[in-house]
Amino acid sequence: MVDAAPADVAAAPSDHPGAASVRHLPAYFLTRQGRHEAALLQFRLVDGYVDALPWRYWEDPAAV
Repeated sequence: MVDAAPADVAAAPSDHPGAASVRHLPAYFLTRQGRHEAALLQFRLVDGYVDALPWRYWEDPAAV
C-alpha cells in the first residue's frame, strides 16, 4: 500500500477530490519507515489539506 497509493493517486485526475486524503496515509507510513524524502514529497503534494486520516486520531497530530 505504501508504494501503490501514491502511484494510484498520480494516475488519477489532478483535481480528484480524494487525492489529498489518500496522500496522507502513505506520508504517515513512509515517515514511520524512515523514508523521509518520499514522505516529504507526499506532504508537499497535499498542499495544506488537513484533517485527514491518520492525523485526526490524535489530539496533537504534530506530535506524532
